Amino acid sequence: MLHWYQVWKHMRNVTGKEIEKRAIMQLVAYSEFQIDTIIRQSLIELDKLNELKRIQGLNTKTRIDEYCIKNAIKTINSNGHSSSPERAGGITPKETEREKHPKENTEVA
Repeated sequence: MLHWYQVWKHMRNVTGKEIEKRAIMQLVAYSEFQIDTIIRQSLIELDKLNELKRIQGLNTKTRIDEYCIKNAIKTINSNGHSSSPERAGGITPKETEREKHPKENTEVA
C-alpha cells in the first residue's frame, strides 16, 4: 500500500541520515497495520453514527467521512480509558473490600 521509496525519501528529508531499506520496510509494515486498524474502527464509528441517525429518523450515511476517521483515531488512542475525570463520569478506581465494609470495633465492654 505504501511505497517504500516515498517513505525513504520522506525519512531522508526529515532526518538527513542514511536509512536502511529494512528499517523502511519495518516502518511501512507498522504503518499499514495502523491504517488497517483505523479503517476497521472507522467502519464501527460509521455504524454508531448511523444508529443514532436511525433513532432520530434522519437519513443514514453511506460513506466514511472525516468525522468517522477522527473518532476512530480518538477511540484507538484512548485504549478504552476515559479521558474524563472521575467526577465527570470517567473511570473510577475499584473499591477494595475494606473500603466497602470497614470493620469497626462494635464489641460492648
